[in-house]
This record gives sequence, C-alpha cells and structure tokens, in this order.
Amino acid sequence: MEYPLTQATLETLPNGLTLILDPDATAPVVSAQIWVGTGSIHEDQHLGSGLSHFLEHMVFKGTRDYDSDTLSSAVQAAGGHWNAYTTFDRTVYYIDGPSDSLPEFLKILTGLVFYPLLPVAEFEKEKDVIRREIDMGLDDPDNVAMRLMLSTAFQNDPRRYPVIGHRHLFDKLHHADMLAYHQARYTPDRCFAVVSGDFDAEEVRTKIAELTGELAIVGGREPLVPVESSQLGPREARETFAIPTSRISLAWKSPALDHPDAPAFDVLAAVLGRGRSSRLHLALREKQGLALEISAYAWTAAGKEGLFGIGADALPENKDALIAAIHEELAATSQADLSADIHKAKRQIANSQLRSLLTASGRAADLASNWHEARDLDFTRNYLAGIQKVTQDDVLRVLASLQENKLTLTVIDPEDAPAPVKVTRAVGKVSEIETFSLSNGLQVAMVPDRRVPLVNLQVAVRAGLPSETAVINGVNQLLASTLSKGTATRSSEEIARELESMGASMGASVGNNALLVQASGLAPDLAAIADVFCEVLISPSFPEDSIAREKASQLAALEEAMQDPLHTAFHALRRQVFAGEGYGLDSLGSLESLQKIDRVALLDHHSRHFTAANMTLVVSGDFDSSEVKSVFENLLAPLPAGAAWEPPVSQWTPVDKHVEYLPKKQAVITIGYEGSSAHSQDRYALAMIQEYASDMAGPLFARIREELGLAYRVGATQFLGFDTGLVTFYVATSPDQAELATHELFAEIAKIAKDGIPEEAFKRVCSTVLSGLAIQQQSPSSIARQVAIDLLFGQPADQFRTLPDVYRSLTVEKVKEVAARIFSQTSSQVTVLPQAD
Repeated sequence: MEYPLTQATLETLPNGLTLILDPDATAPVVSAQIWVGTGSIHEDQHLGSGLSHFLEHMVFKGTRDYDSDTLSSAVQAAGGHWNAYTTFDRTVYYIDGPSDSLPEFLKILTGLVFYPLLPVAEFEKEKDVIRREIDMGLDDPDNVAMRLMLSTAFQNDPRRYPVIGHRHLFDKLHHADMLAYHQARYTPDRCFAVVSGDFDAEEVRTKIAELTGELAIVGGREPLVPVESSQLGPREARETFAIPTSRISLAWKSPALDHPDAPAFDVLAAVLGRGRSSRLHLALREKQGLALEISAYAWTAAGKEGLFGIGADALPENKDALIAAIHEELAATSQADLSADIHKAKRQIANSQLRSLLTASGRAADLASNWHEARDLDFTRNYLAGIQKVTQDDVLRVLASLQENKLTLTVIDPEDAPAPVKVTRAVGKVSEIETFSLSNGLQVAMVPDRRVPLVNLQVAVRAGLPSETAVINGVNQLLASTLSKGTATRSSEEIARELESMGASMGASVGNNALLVQASGLAPDLAAIADVFCEVLISPSFPEDSIAREKASQLAALEEAMQDPLHTAFHALRRQVFAGEGYGLDSLGSLESLQKIDRVALLDHHSRHFTAANMTLVVSGDFDSSEVKSVFENLLAPLPAGAAWEPPVSQWTPVDKHVEYLPKKQAVITIGYEGSSAHSQDRYALAMIQEYASDMAGPLFARIREELGLAYRVGATQFLGFDTGLVTFYVATSPDQAELATHELFAEIAKIAKDGIPEEAFKRVCSTVLSGLAIQQQSPSSIARQVAIDLLFGQPADQFRTLPDVYRSLTVEKVKEVAARIFSQTSSQVTVLPQAD
C-alpha cells in the first residue's frame, strides 16, 4: 500500500520566497502556513535566550495592516483558527479555516512574518508574559525531564538549550536585539509558504506575489551553529521533582535523516516501544511489572545527529531494576526472530502517516516538513518506501549500535525518593449516513469516507462521572484502561499483537457522560479488527495482574495531577459546586477509592453499562456497508439487550470562595456558573460565549493578558451534562497579582452578563465557531465520535451537519439573553495559591 504521490506544485518567486500549493476540494477548508527557517539554534550571540520564541510572540502585536486588536478580530471574523510555534530549527505560523477567507489569511500571515510592527511599548509587557510561561514550564515534570535529557545528551549542540530560553539570558534581551534578529532571519529567501485545501492555485500565486512583491532576497551569513563533538563515554544526570514516580530516559545518538540507517531506527523504535504488544511494553510492564509506562522513539534530524530513546515511568523502588531490565531486553531482542515485529511496525508507521492526509492542516504540515527537512515534497513517500525495505539484518545492525559508551541516562525522582543504586487522491464528497439497529437493539451508524483506505470503529457507552460514587470513584477510567487487557479467548498480549500486526489500534477513554471505545486500522482489515474489538466489548476478563498495573499507573497520574495548579483548581471547583458527587468527582478517582476498586467492581460496572440499550456504534471510513451489517450482526449477537441506564439528578451547591494550596510558583483562579445540559438549546449560545471569552481577540485575553499583562493563560471552558453543566472562567497568574486578576476577571464576566457578545464581535465569533466545526469534520474518527455521542443522547446521526445552520440562526439578542440569565446566577470561586514556606 503506497503513500500517494503529492499533487502539490513548487515554485520560487523572484524575491526568493518558495510556494508550495496543494489544491484539494474535498472540504471547503484551507490551511495556510508560512515556515521561517530559523529557530532557537540560530540565535548566534543570543543563543539560549529564547529570542526566536519571543519574536514569535511579538509579531502578534500588530502588522502594517492591523494593530493587535484588529488583527485578532480579523482572524476571528474570517473564521480562522490560528497559532504559531517555535522549535529548534523553525518558526511556523498557520491559519486554518474556511476556503473563502484564504485571501484574508494570506494577508495576515505575510503581515505577521514580513511586516510586523514589533512595538517597543509591548516589549517589556510580553516579556512578563513569557516569564510566566517559563515558570509554568518549570512546574511541568515532562518539560523538566526533557530539559534534563537534552542538556545532558548534547554538550556543544545548541539543542541543549530550551527553545523558550533560560530566564537569566532571556532577561538580557533588548528591543534592538529583536529588530536585528527579525531583519536578518525573517527574509523571503529563508521562508516558504504552503497552502492546502480548497482554493484556486493561480489566484493564490498572484495574491502571495502581490503581498510580498516589495521584498527582496537578503542573503547574508548564516549564524554560527556549533556541532556536537563525538560522545566517547556514557553520560548521566539525576534530579528530583514534585512527582509521584521516577521518570527515566535512556538515549543514544542516531544518524542524520539522510543516513541509510535512519529508516531502520524508526522500525526499531516501533518494535521496541510502540504499542501494547511492543517488546518493552510486554516484557517490562505486562510481565515483570517494573514499568508503569514505557515507550521508544527515534528523533531523526536533517543534517545533524538525532536521538534514539526509551522513556519510562516507574515506582522509585523499581527504577534501578527497570534500567537493568531494559538493557537485558535489548540484549534479548538482538537474539530474537523479529520478522513478525518488523511487519507489524511497518504497518503501524504506514497507518500513522496515511492519517496525515485526511485534513488540509495535516497535508500542509506534511508537505512543509518534507520541504524543510529534505527539499523533497515526496520525502514522506520515499521515506516510507525505505521503511518497507528495512530487513531484520538492518534492525539488528542499528540495535547493535546502541552501545554503553554512547548512552545518556537521565532520571527525575520524587523529592523524597532514596538515592539511586504515485496514487491520485480521491475526490471528496459528502456521503449519506445510514443508521440501523442490530437484532439485540444496538443502534449503529455508518459514515462513509472513501478518501484513504482507513476505517474507524467508535462505541459510546452511557456512563461517565454520574455513574460513579465516592466509593468507586475512578472505576470508569480503570475499566477503560483494563478493558482490552484480556478476554474469554485472548490474552492481553494476543490482543495487542493481533491488532498491531495489522497496523491497527484500539483504546478507550472516559468523558463526563460516556465511556468511549475506539479502534482504527486499514480498510482491508475491517473484519479482523472488528473481531477483536467486539470480543473486548462483550467479554473482557479484567485480569488481576492487569488491574494492579493499571491501577498503579492511574494512581501515579492522579498524584501528578494533584500537583498541577490548573487541574487542582478545576477539580476543586467541580467538587465544591457538585457537593463531591457525580460531576464533582475526579475522573482519575481518589487515593482512597482506587485502593478499593477490584475486579468484582469492574465486572459489575461493565455488566450494568455494556448493553445494547446503553450503547451506540459508529463505523466511519472506507468500508462496504453490507459487510459492516453482516460482521457486526454476527459478532455483537452475544451482547445482552439490557436497559438504558438513567443517571441520578445532579445536586448544584454554589460556593462563595474556596482556597487550595500547592507548592508551586503560579496562582490559578476559577470562577464557575451553572451551565446547560447536552439537550438544552442554551448550549449553542454558551459555545459562542466560550469562544468569545477564550479567543485572542476576546475581552479576557485583550484586557487581562495584553493590556494589563496579568496572565499567561486566561479563558473560559464549559462541559455539558445529562441534566446540567458548568461554565468556568479561569486565569493563571503570579501570586502577587492574584487579587487584581480576580477583580479583572469578575469585571469582564460582568460585561458579558450585561452585553453578551457585542454586535461588532458577534459575526467574527460565529465565523470562528463555524470554521472549527468544518475543521473537525475533516476527520472520520472525530465525526464517528460525535455521531456516537449524539445517538447516545437521542439525537439524529447527522446532527453535526445541522450545527452550522444552528449557529448561523443565533442572534445577538438570543446570546445576550442567555448570558444575562446564566451569569446573573451566584458564582462559585476557587483559587489555588502557592503554599507558604
């Protein structure tokens, strides 16, 4: 099965700007991106300061065509979803949205990259925002672990510095440094633009040429980028952090992207640590129980060494045994027959890459990455062809290169831990959704999508937090993680190996109102995937050893979440207003309840909720409808009909003020109001208000973050319940500014309660909501999930297609009425503050 040849065109304008144009009329959506060939490794005399990331922030302060306020408003009015990111070697700006807004998107993107104002008045204010972002990173164990690993593995290479920069170097930056850096690095000959989606190539070519016509090739010397010296001996570093488990990383230098062995390292990573049937997962998590989580990766860079790594979490008392066991498993792998593992790895990699073609954003990113890394638009196709040619001898050869003298070992321990011992793309069109019921009453919907040969299965089970009590809090999450760990006829290892040998995957997740189970894979394997999927749904065995392992992982995740200020604030708010029941419970459970949940509790919960009357099934992708009906009628016949579970009535109890304390640097304030149910028409007006309050063009961001510089993160969110919901406004700020930030947040909520969404902002907010729907509906798996949940709530299977008309029918007056009614209620406030020393 080949990766399709790209239909994109490539050309370079006289000013040196490269254009990559990929017309595709599958959906009325476009993704426009400009990639700047500069990142943190190119900062020269400012290396380690985070200047590239700082500049990425500052360009949003206005361009020659828009000031910062009208810039955000213009994107929102055009229905755009925009952002930017900075890495070691690139800075990327992108906007996704409706195709008829593309001219506006191009004007905005070229303005951001080539014509930003970079106002000196905003320089120090944005510095404060990034200082808070740096502090947030220092509170994040994943970020801390990554910093430690990179700074240990690389001694000369500038990738040893964090992209965001070190605080002491960042503080030394001046406005003149930024102006000089932009002038030298943001030049057309160092940039390229890529557009994918529904557009006319000639019109776009003309538009970009017009917008950048005054620019010229700049040239000039490239900055000094130090080269890493050869590693001649093992490197090791250990630190402590406020986490419940030990975080372990083993990494070896790997060759650059153009090396013949690069594909073999990718295959080796999949063989060792991709999926539940991978060798490391089976041996060290499932069988020996030493790892809570374990995986492997191959980070391959263009023109420079990359890293082959293994990452794992373990209980502190198991970490040294786990490190030794990893080395033992690598040695055992070198003596094993890997033919089945290699076949499985190739399918997994192909499946993952094919998925990138489903959305305009994915196609644009694939093309851009190909050009940035290899100057070859078909690099992914060619690289995957190289993957398919990898043999067992190739894998064993690269495995043998993972020598002790090339190893970098880093460990993050808990603070109290003891010291260590060519194919043409199909033309997309909207297909009719067919619904039917199996003989046992299970509702099924089929959503065809023929663009790529992939298929998705999605089941929604009516359950969620209201189905739990304080005694069994966390049972849904534990059930989801253990569901596929064995059945009446298959072991966990057999399930994982069977699925992954097809390049397929299966997983389960938990929402507020439902437990979701999904599987996906290549279309020709539908019947085989469904066979495993249905058996997991009907007859999970919940082995005791799997329950113990998953419970340990869930406890570790809970303990880590309890140290996260944002999670703590959101959960504390829900716990207070729902009196610790139903939606007031933590989906991860509690330290007390998790200790008591056993196999009997899981079996009881499964038998009560996994019935035909309490579930829905959606099949999306490339399939034959008659095969779907036959396969699932046969495989799901043993599923009991049962009865629909009815959730208990939620108890809403407003709380005036509640304070929690954590040993962290930041403060988080949450303010909550009783929201709506999934059946309420208010949900649409509240979605508009959520977008208005969360967007960079919205009042919270503009006032609290931009004007006052009080916060790095501010916004609003909501969830819909069976009978009620919760709307939450939040701000993350510094402790000394918490009182002012709270006052300002209440003031902005009051304005929304009084005025709703002002007329001048209403249309642009609606455009953003509509384009978000369009973007979401590019993905068959996202559609399947939405359809399954809609059916579960008694809604039509094609309801998602009617949503644009629902939002277009909303009026300023209707949203204002909902805002006044909802936000005139008594609010509930929870604040998380740093613990006093």
